[in-house]
Amino acid sequence: MISVEDAQTRIKAAFQPVATETVALAELCGRVTAEDIRAQTDQPPDAVSSMDGYAVRQADGDSARSLIGSAPAGHPFAGTVGPHEAVRIFTGSVIPDGADGVVIQEDVDILGGKIVFTAAAIRPDYIRPAALDFRRGDVLVTAGHIVTARDLALLAAADITSATVRRRPCVAFASIGDELSAPGAPRRPGGIVASSGFGLAAMIAKWGGVPLDLGILADSAAEIATIADAEADILVTLGGASVGDHDLVQHALGARDFQLDFWKVAMRPGKPLIFGRLGVRPLLGMPGNPVSALVCAMLFLKPAIAALLGLAPGTIARGTARLQCDLAANDRREAYIRASLSRNSGELWATPFDVQDSSMLTVLAKADALIVRPPGAPAAKAGSSIEIIPLADL
Repeated sequence: MISVEDAQTRIKAAFQPVATETVALAELCGRVTAEDIRAQTDQPPDAVSSMDGYAVRQADGDSARSLIGSAPAGHPFAGTVGPHEAVRIFTGSVIPDGADGVVIQEDVDILGGKIVFTAAAIRPDYIRPAALDFRRGDVLVTAGHIVTARDLALLAAADITSATVRRRPCVAFASIGDELSAPGAPRRPGGIVASSGFGLAAMIAKWGGVPLDLGILADSAAEIATIADAEADILVTLGGASVGDHDLVQHALGARDFQLDFWKVAMRPGKPLIFGRLGVRPLLGMPGNPVSALVCAMLFLKPAIAALLGLAPGTIARGTARLQCDLAANDRREAYIRASLSRNSGELWATPFDVQDSSMLTVLAKADALIVRPPGAPAAKAGSSIEIIPLADL
């Protein structure tokens, strides 16, 4: 068996970024940029007012002004503000030539056809200078960045209509086992409903990939081998990765040029993990138990998809919490214990579920985090600090 860290390192090293494509602005959210995106315009293009009021010259002090025009947003004043003159403006209005201050409308009186106000009311800081936000040519989004909704608004303001992003990598997966049936389909005696694929598909899409469900494959070497025909960037099997008489993945794929990198990881749940290449494409063989499969997907498939997207290799987000109850010493396998989280006096507390069976999806669904127990970790007392992985990705 190899360690979890070693397995993650080998998997991430096996992938190169996928090709790029050009995507329209409206479709960029959630995509990974393949190059820096630069502003196509200044923002704002001109000096504009941040308030409703009047554009004036500061040099005229507190003298009355003659109103010489109006400049609603989108309709700049064509002339120049001269001595003792003012132009009516609004939020977003272009500051007319000659003006260098703004008086808000609340500080103005109209007396005898003149605009009267105090010198203290003249505010140059009510003017947003041209290019206050950014200048044409500024890098607004760097390469290797997941575009957010906030980024989308920024890029629109910069007059961006499209950008080059990484293609969404395709992840083809198949559930393996004679005992499996689809939800709602007839079940044979002793059969169970195949569930892992539905959670896996949602996780793949959330991480930026395109899930391709190849369905349920029987415990037949010939049928399992058909996964080699799928057009995908990475192949995933669910089940058939252990050592039983009907765990056929390695045997079935051997005839299709499967080259094993490693098999078995020192972890619980998820020990029977396979990784290698089927021809030129990486293949990840995950356990059949649904909890094992989904935990392994978070620890190993997510980094693989990140590598395909050209994202900077990172580790799974981790944190700390205090232990709500005692935990026994751990054995030689790294343990991922399903737990609920709560807050008490501002501190985060983790409570392990009593039953940790890798088939129990109810426990995983209720869990807020995984408690990480390193190999050989000594017994831990209630109140001690422990490492956790929040389950935001599951």
